[in-house]
Amino acid sequence: MRTFIKICICMAVLAAWYIGGLYFMQDMFIYYPTKYYVSPQEADVPAFQENTITAADGTELRTWFAKGYNDKPAILFFHGNAWQNSAFAEQLMPLVDDGYTVLMMEYRGFGGTEGKLSQETMYADVVTTFDWLKEQGYDKIVIYGYSLGCAAAVSLASQRAVDGLILTAPFASLYELVGQKPVPFAQLVLKDHYPSDELIKTVKVPTLVVHGKKDRLIPYKHGQKIYDASGTEDKQLFLLDESNHHSIYYKQENIPYIQTWLDEHFAQGNE
Repeated sequence: MRTFIKICICMAVLAAWYIGGLYFMQDMFIYYPTKYYVSPQEADVPAFQENTITAADGTELRTWFAKGYNDKPAILFFHGNAWQNSAFAEQLMPLVDDGYTVLMMEYRGFGGTEGKLSQETMYADVVTTFDWLKEQGYDKIVIYGYSLGCAAAVSLASQRAVDGLILTAPFASLYELVGQKPVPFAQLVLKDHYPSDELIKTVKVPTLVVHGKKDRLIPYKHGQKIYDASGTEDKQLFLLDESNHHSIYYKQENIPYIQTWLDEHFAQGNE
């Protein structure tokens, strides 16, 4: 009996250490920021200019800004869960070349921006960035997110009157995605749930979802779920048979669908 009790105590201690480790170290497993900063010039995208926006708590948010034509909407872009703006800017150049104003927001803890990324800071900072664009005189703003950036985009669309929403490789919620990974009890201690599947129900603006069927990081059924839950009737879903999580963005396999959708909704005479 004593041996059995000792085994139970050891197992309880190990379980406590495991769960405690998951809780306190989860940010290391979830977020992959690049701390150092790469400028637009160093990234060879001189169309973008450095810009700083001050958050409500005084944090200086690094953003990149490329000014387009006044007769086209501005596009506010939120990148994926790694690196920094410099790793995502080149793939936005087709939209810049089409004459769209593009603003890229950097997350806290990424690419020289101070602080720490969390659901709370993300949800607040996207509003700050959107409001800054409005203050610059942009009446029409389309929100575009990739991967983790889709959580930022959906959150913003649920908080502000945006004019359109573009989502590439979104997850329904981080809680659901984590539950599909082989990490026992990870859902139990998860701090940031990013419930996009719930927030999207309140979004009534034109929405485009593009997802790759070969996406192993965020399976395409997440994109399907976001599309189904969307609160707008003006929505489109494209599931690309040969695209994976990397190629759909970095090989610009989503760009033709985005360009066509933008033309359909925001070309002069179609608004």
